[in-house]
Parts: sequence; C-alpha cells; structure tokens
Amino acid sequence: FSTDVNAAALGEVTFGAAKGLDSCLYITVGTGIGAGAVLGGELLQGLSHPEMGHVTVRRHPEDTYPGICPYHNDCLEGLAGGPAIKERWGKPGIDLMNSLEVWEMESYYLAQALVHYILILSPKKIILGGGVMKQKQLFPLIYRDVKRLLNKYIEFPQLSDEIEKYIVSPELGELAGITGALLLGREAYETQLKKQKQGKIGGIL
Repeated sequence: FSTDVNAAALGEVTFGAAKGLDSCLYITVGTGIGAGAVLGGELLQGLSHPEMGHVTVRRHPEDTYPGICPYHNDCLEGLAGGPAIKERWGKPGIDLMNSLEVWEMESYYLAQALVHYILILSPKKIILGGGVMKQKQLFPLIYRDVKRLLNKYIEFPQLSDEIEKYIVSPELGELAGITGALLLGREAYETQLKKQKQGKIGGIL
C-alpha cells in the first residue's frame, strides 16, 4: 500500500517533470495538503508514509483564522489547504483569482513549508500539484518567498536564478497519480513473480 502523493511523485520522476533525476518532491495542495518524496530513486518510507502537510508554520501576522485541521488546527493543511481558503475568505479559491491578499497569504505559508523540505530533504526537483496550484499567479509569489526565507543560506542556481525550473507544475498533470499507481502495481507484480520463480510462494494472485 502507498499514498496518492507517493504514486504521483513516482510518476513524475519516471515520466514527468523530474524524469532523469533520482530525487523529487511532489506536493498536492487541494482539499488537503500531502507530499511524497523520491530519494535515491526510492520512495521515502519510515514508520509510515510522510505526512508533510501537517508541519507547523509561522502564522501570518494578519491572519486571525484559527485553522481547519481537526487534529492540529493551524498546521500547514489547516491554514493553506483549499477548505481553509474557502472558510477564511468566504469563497473558494477559484472565485478569488484576482484577490492578491489571498495568494500573498497562501504563498506565505506554502513557501515556509517548501523551505523546510528543501533544508531537510534537499530534493532535486519540487513539483506542486492539486487544485489550489492551478492558480498560476501563486508560483511567482512562492519563488519570491522561498528565496527570501532561504536568504542565500544555500546557494545553488536552482534556488535563485533558475528557481522557476526547480519548483514546477506536474508535467503529467492529473495523470501523475494514476501513472505512479500503475508503476507501483507493476513493481509489486514483478516482486511477486520473482518470489514465485524462487519457489517462495505458490502462485500469483
């Protein structure tokens, strides 16, 4: 078993925006916020799958919204997921396209999370998908805020002049998840087949 964002990360690193790289981070920002990581060519997995949407971020000084996460209130998902946008501003994001203050605040939260992920995981590509990220005006704000928060602590072209090539939309679009799921299924099948050939199991289900 795996998660939809893990599958999407695998799809993008195999056929999409991170093709040819051995690491990437796929983040979906929609009804929830989740992330899957590929590091050294393998999906990141520990005690369980990562829950990067529930990291703590600093609250925007003008944000009085308590947060919508039923577990943490004002974690990243509680402040920046699609339902949080709708509840805070009274309208879904698609109806707030021209409200700069909405996307300035959204970038404030998402950029903090991306900096955490960059400092901890150092992925070679970050892919931002999900319904909220269809608001393309968000990307330039995120580029600006990530650079501001890093403040040249890590100096790579990907984090300065080439950041628009480093933090990108999914190349596979809405097919990233299903593509990765098929890849996971194939991998499971091949593992099962190998075990059968070695006489470790009786058959393939």
